[in-house]
Amino acid sequence: MRKITILMIGLGRIGGKFYEQFSNMNADHIEIIGVSEPNMNNPLLKNVEQRGIPNFPEFEEALDKFGEEIDIIMDTSNRADLKQAIRKKLQESGNKHTVLVPMVVDYLMWYLLPGSEAIPQSHHSDIGY
Repeated sequence: MRKITILMIGLGRIGGKFYEQFSNMNADHIEIIGVSEPNMNNPLLKNVEQRGIPNFPEFEEALDKFGEEIDIIMDTSNRADLKQAIRKKLQESGNKHTVLVPMVVDYLMWYLLPGSEAIPQSHHSDIGY
C-alpha cells in the first residue's frame, strides 16, 4: 500500500481532531508532512514540534517547500477564500498531483470519526467544492 502524505491547514476544533486521528494511524499508510497553523499559541503545536513536523504559519511556504510531494491538503479552516487561494497557488505552480479536500468531504470524514459531534453549519451556505 502506498503512503499518503498530508498537509494539514488549521489545527482548531475540527482540524485538531483530524490531526490526532491521522497521527495515530499506521505511519506506513499516513504521514503528516507539514501543518499550517498561524496561531502560535495553539496547544497542538507542541505535539507537532515533538513529532518533527514543520509548521508553516503561511500555507504558501508549505506548498513551495513540498510541491507535488503533498498528496492531500486537508484544509479545515472552512474559509472559502482560503480554499480559493490554495487552488490558485496549486494552479499557478502547475501542481496537478495534490488534491485539496473539498469542504463537503471534510464533513463526511468528520462524521466517520469516533465520537464526533455535530458541526454547526449555519455559517456555511455552500459546502461544495
